[in-house]
Amino acid sequence: MNVSHPIRVALLLLGLGACADNPYVIGAVRTDAAVLDPCVDHPGALACSGFEHPELSDWPEPIVQGSGEIARSTARARSGSASLRAASSGAESSAVVVREFEPRTGGTLHLRVWLYLPGGVATETMNLFFLGDDPNPSEDPAAAFLGTDLNLEDGALQLYSPQSAVPRVTGTVQVPRDRWFCLRAAFVLADEGAVRVFVDGAPALEVDPHDTLPEGGVHLLRAGVDWSSGQTDPFEVFMDDLVLSDTPVPCSAP
Repeated sequence: MNVSHPIRVALLLLGLGACADNPYVIGAVRTDAAVLDPCVDHPGALACSGFEHPELSDWPEPIVQGSGEIARSTARARSGSASLRAASSGAESSAVVVREFEPRTGGTLHLRVWLYLPGGVATETMNLFFLGDDPNPSEDPAAAFLGTDLNLEDGALQLYSPQSAVPRVTGTVQVPRDRWFCLRAAFVLADEGAVRVFVDGAPALEVDPHDTLPEGGVHLLRAGVDWSSGQTDPFEVFMDDLVLSDTPVPCSAP
């Protein structure tokens, strides 16, 4: 069929418009949150966010205590246009996003997240992640929380689980500064479980055995500044493309 020039141009423009709506077509550029959000590739994840949703609307209301601050930030992003910024400027502060899920009493939970830690910020037992049952038990007198903290201690990764025979273990590998790096952690849930943490694919901390299973099971993730401990110096960290899953999530995954 011989199509006139104006009609051919119209059909070409229509085809290009269709391609622009398909993120998988070569040459198409999409910047909206629905495509950039990694969670479309992790439908079974227990927790997941690319922090692209305005006002962190894909999370319940954040928990903030003391001098903590937490918000979606466009100051920097590993992918998309935004990340999570958590900060504190005083001791005993918190600023976290929180996700509840069905309790796990066995198996392995896998955390994958990209972090950006500015150079020069102090890390005096700075808690970034909590995975467990209850970080604030209501017993009187108050009991230690029930679960596992993943901390930064003088720039190295640290594991803290008060229910474990050796509650606190600190690694020797310094985490990168002033650039995005991939952190992966595997939590083997058991009274004699194990935790293995990797930075950019390289082993950074391994604790085996380690009690990772509180009596109530594991059903809660907190991410951000979960507790600033005794640090009074200002601190901030950026997080992006976070996934918590029953299956491993490689750094190369969205």
